[in-house]
Formats: sequence, structure tokens, C-alpha cells
Amino acid sequence: MNINIFSDAEIISSTPKSHDHSVGFHDVKPFNILNPNLIAIHRYPLKSILLEYPSKIEICLWDFKKNIIHKIDDTYAWSWEQGARLQWISKNELIYNQFGDNKLKSCLYDINTKTKKFLKDPIYSLDIKNKKNLFINYLRLRNLWNTYGYNLDIKDNNHDPKPKDDGVFIADFNDNKKLVLSIYDAVELCNLQNIKKPFFLAHPRFSPNGKKFVSLLRFTNDSGALISFLICTNLSNLKSKVIARERVSHFEWINDDSLIVWSRNLNKSLQKIRFNKYLEQYIVLFAKKIIKKLKPNIQKQLLSTHFHLIDLNNDKNIKIIDKDVLIEDGHPQISNCRRFLINDTYPNSAGYQKLMIYDIKKDKTHLIGEFKISDYLNKNHLKYDLHPRWSNDDKLINFDSSHEIGRQSYVLNIEKILNKIK
Repeated sequence: MNINIFSDAEIISSTPKSHDHSVGFHDVKPFNILNPNLIAIHRYPLKSILLEYPSKIEICLWDFKKNIIHKIDDTYAWSWEQGARLQWISKNELIYNQFGDNKLKSCLYDINTKTKKFLKDPIYSLDIKNKKNLFINYLRLRNLWNTYGYNLDIKDNNHDPKPKDDGVFIADFNDNKKLVLSIYDAVELCNLQNIKKPFFLAHPRFSPNGKKFVSLLRFTNDSGALISFLICTNLSNLKSKVIARERVSHFEWINDDSLIVWSRNLNKSLQKIRFNKYLEQYIVLFAKKIIKKLKPNIQKQLLSTHFHLIDLNNDKNIKIIDKDVLIEDGHPQISNCRRFLINDTYPNSAGYQKLMIYDIKKDKTHLIGEFKISDYLNKNHLKYDLHPRWSNDDKLINFDSSHEIGRQSYVLNIEKILNKIK
């Protein structure tokens, strides 16, 4: 079997198998605010692996109750992991990235009037209340982290490894923009000036109230490992601080002052070993080979890698959440009631990806099911994450999976599970 459901969850809809479909990343809220049956979605050719050349995909609306897909536009500005950053702005408007006139920009689309308005800059993270967005250089991202960048007919000509004029930008819907965190300043803040590698900033995310944002400063070290620093920036004074170092991946805002972060909490002396190519080559790589042979629980104890609850107002207040069950990296999203995290895992040795709910109040995790990644993706060395996302009423989960034909998106009813664990 390619799917196992372990609890009272029920798949109530899936996208048509005539094409591939995906919603995108785990920070997106895909359900329409007014019409909860509508999900913003991307459509691709069936079993597509369109990564090596500029290719066009479709921007669509999926009525998952009627199981109808309606195309509204297409775009060249997309990535394998995140699509075109397709998101709802309001009950009637969507925003997504576009490419035209040899430039990346974003498009506002009104589903009622079927009209478009273009903004001069692309979109990454949206602050709906204040109508602002954060964005990054997708072309630099393509050069340094290709499955997240955009493969277009233009290239990033800025070859400075630590540029002062590139990084995280903020813009409003009147095309006013400014640089709020440069790559150069982020490198200085993290005390990485002596690293002779090109850096980039990724995954900028507004806090719930839009007053601050976090982003990841990243570079690849001599052994090919991706080194990451999580930075929080206050938008009122543009002051920044580092909140996680060296091994950082996925995160989610819990409230305006705390985040859940998959990270390694080692002391600074041990972290610096990763920046010495000789120690990395002869000590770290050897240690990794030994650690990989150990059981997952023992690995996590040695590496000190967990989901951490980090308090931005108290750097020493770092708590490991459900350390016995949440032992793998995943893609968390907080429920609208702010009590539950929906999360997934990468495929295990048998190819199964787990889907689970973490109860913040009780510090307990509940397994929902597991889904097997498609063989054709494994053969092409491509991963396809579940990236689970909540509906607006916290009763449904939308997730992407490849356990059937191609890449598809699903709607899962979890209302019975939540009623039991509350």
C-alpha cells in the first residue's frame, strides 16, 4: 500500500489525475477566506520534472467539493518546492509571481472581475493587514540553491559573495520598496566575514502582526553542507539579532514573540568547527558516518537537533518540544486557534512520509497517517514534501503528495481527531 491512515482522519478530495498539481510551501494558507471550497493551486503536465529549462505552469482555482480545476493564468516564475508563491490577499484577490518584459514582478488577480494588476517586484511573504510583502532575489537563489530559485532566460549579474545592495526587501502595493536586511549586514551580524563563500538570504517571514520578520542567511561549506543562521529583524528600527546558528531549517511563528525552529543547539565553539575545512573534512565527516549508523533517537541526542520553541524576548529560554516523537525535520504550520501544529517528515527508508499533529498545550504528538513518495521522483533524485496546511476553520488539512499518480494535492478531514484530543 502507498498510504496508511492511522486515525479518524478521512481524505475527502484529491486533484484530478490528468495533470500534476501542487499548492506550494508550508507557510501558505491556500483556502479562500469567503468560499472555503476554493483552493489556490498550481497545475503542471503529468509526471513533470520541469527544472532544467524555462517552462510555463498554470495558476488555477480548485473547487475541491466539486473537484473542478479552473485555470486563471500561467507563469514562468516558479520553483519546484514553492511554485509561484501563490497566496490569497483577500476573499477576491490572489497574488503570485510573474515574468514579463525581462523582469520578475507579481500579479494581483481578482477572481470576480478577472482583472489583473501588476506590481514591479515579486512576492515572497505577505502581510495582508498592512498590505506589504517581503521578497528576495530569486535569480541569486537559482544560482546558489536551484530548486527554490527561478529558471529564467535572465541571470543574476551580481557576483559579489556578500553584496550590500541585495538581501531581503520590503514593498507595498504602491511599488514603494526598500532593502531591510542586506546580505553584507547579515554576514557581519553572524560574524562570518572570513568565510570565502557566496551567501544568500532565504525564507523571509513576517511575524503575525507584521512588525518583524525572520530570514535565513545561508552558504555552502567546503564539504557541501548547507550552513544556516536564523535572523530576526525589527521593522521599526531595522535592528537584527541571530536566534539560531549553523544547523537551521524549517520554522513557524507561534505568536509575535516565539517560533518553533528545527535547529541544532550547540555551543559556539562546536559550531565553528563547521567553518574550518580541515576539521570539517577529517573530523566532522568521519563523525557523521559513525552517527548515521546509530538509532535516530541516539543521533538526535548527540547532534542536539530538535524542534525548539524559541522565545525572542529571552535568548536563554529555548525549549525542546516532544523530544521523543518529533525527532525528524519537517514542515510545520500553526492552526488558526494557535494551539496545534500540523507537521510532516521526509521519506523514511521505505519511502513513507508521516503526517502528524502536535498539541502545544499538552506537548503531545498524534500520528495521522503516512504516504509513500513516488518511485519516479526517487529515480530523478527529487523530493516532494507534504507541506501540510490548515483550513480557515481548523477542520481540514490540505497537503501535497505523490503516493498516487504524479504529484497531487489532497484535502483531509481531521475534525474527529481534534475533538478527541481536546
